[in-house]
Amino acid sequence: MNRTEMKVNQLKQLFETFTTYDNPNLSNKIFILSYGNHESRCQVKEFYGRTIQQSWDKLMSFYRSLPNENNYLRVDLITDETVITYDDLLASFSEIKRNNYITFGIRLEGFKKRVFLKEELVANAILTPDKNHKVGQNAPNMTIDFNNYAAYVKKKYNVQEHSLNFLLKSKIYKFSTKAYFLDVNDSHELENYGLGNEFRVIDEDNLKSTLDLVIKEGANYLVNQLHEDGKFTYGYFPCYDKQIRNYNSVRHFSSVYALLESAEFLNDETMIQRSLEGLIWGFEHLSTIIDDNYLIKDQDRGEVEYKLGAQAMAILAAAKYTQITNDTQFFEKMKTLTHTIENKFLTSENKTIHVLNAELEIKEAFRIIYYDGEALFSMLRAYELMHDEEIFALCKRLMTYFVENNYEKYRDHWLSYAVNEFLKHEQKNEYYQFGLKNALSKIDFIEKRDTAYPTMLELLVAASKMILKLETYEHRSEVISDEDFYQAKARIFEVMEYRAYHQVTTGVMFPEFAMYFKAPHKIEYGFFARHDRFRMRIDDAEHFLSGFVNFSELTYGRD
Repeated sequence: MNRTEMKVNQLKQLFETFTTYDNPNLSNKIFILSYGNHESRCQVKEFYGRTIQQSWDKLMSFYRSLPNENNYLRVDLITDETVITYDDLLASFSEIKRNNYITFGIRLEGFKKRVFLKEELVANAILTPDKNHKVGQNAPNMTIDFNNYAAYVKKKYNVQEHSLNFLLKSKIYKFSTKAYFLDVNDSHELENYGLGNEFRVIDEDNLKSTLDLVIKEGANYLVNQLHEDGKFTYGYFPCYDKQIRNYNSVRHFSSVYALLESAEFLNDETMIQRSLEGLIWGFEHLSTIIDDNYLIKDQDRGEVEYKLGAQAMAILAAAKYTQITNDTQFFEKMKTLTHTIENKFLTSENKTIHVLNAELEIKEAFRIIYYDGEALFSMLRAYELMHDEEIFALCKRLMTYFVENNYEKYRDHWLSYAVNEFLKHEQKNEYYQFGLKNALSKIDFIEKRDTAYPTMLELLVAASKMILKLETYEHRSEVISDEDFYQAKARIFEVMEYRAYHQVTTGVMFPEFAMYFKAPHKIEYGFFARHDRFRMRIDDAEHFLSGFVNFSELTYGRD
């Protein structure tokens, strides 16, 4: 039996399920078939009938006539729709909270018939924000981009549109659907998770297996971004397969680190070897020595910068490779990178310096809080391997400074990693208090955040590990009362589990969504920021993978 015949049998089995969603109030029974292959954007075709059987028969007849087998196959049945005016439509667009958060499809009747799933609207950038929109800062004020609309209509209907004036005379419907996606062996019921996210059903029963799949395929996605020479493809805006051309040394090494975490979780030797290639490329192409200082550099638009975060991420990636393999070839690099942090990125008062210019002068004393936690966390990992007391003394200077200067106010995930790591070596009441405040002062915001925001899961996983240490800490009662401790523990674990679920249902490029973009094979099982043009950078993959790996290990253990 070939793939087409298998799909035909799967479709036959689905029909009875679809009949249970037949809405008797709808005079048109409309199925929408999305189909295609890995290499290019899927095709979408709608089928009308006065009965659901009539519409289905048209779909099946069409599918059997297709000349080629299809990797992707998704079927939607319109289950609810509301007629609106053109002004209502524009008002609906203006009410969309963030870019690409559209929650409905659009159907047009009249002189022209058009049907667009919400996935088509966003994956073809038919709706775009106005020129004043800044991601995360203001409303997008979405409108129809005529050029993108016309290009897609030409592809889908083979008709050249010259204006949107016909909308004024059309009957316009907002609609929702019930959908199923068919892969090689099975069909997946799709769930509407809100804010435009409609993916396979993920629940308590299959969350672990879904995370296992996402970690494995997501790590493979990140490996696929790694060229043979060890440099990454930095990222994509996937609607039109537009590569993000700049590069960033912090994100290069942090992505290698996340790949190593995934390789360890998956016990994948090939992935470890590929990570080594990335590590070597980074040291060969992104490092320099100036006056005995070993520095990681960035060079964007001709301007050289040296960042504390880059120093840190290079140490962290090298330490992770060493810990997994017991290969000590990077010991000297870790040591000299650490000495350079002390010599060039730390004042005599133990305050960090974030960015130096080409002459090793201070360019920005502070750029982003991430660098501080990254520096401490990475050097603690180096200390754990090398047992160099000078490194630990430097770590203690930083930890003391962060506590004394209330750095918990930043509520940063790297600081959460760092304090949990520090507690392996030295436990004090003030360190636990610092870690609790860093997590709990932000926890309501974390719970309610609508975007995937993967660093939030990372923060909570590290905080959960810390609170398990606190549970057996002999001076716990001096840090927190028993009642408050168990409330804090329950709260942190509850929100951590919710964020893992929320993240996997809002930011993973499952095949049932990837199929609508220009080059599905490049992005499948990658990770995206919906509100930022579905941006897919290597650091997006890094944060998703690190959060999922650490959550899975803490919650389920490692198989």
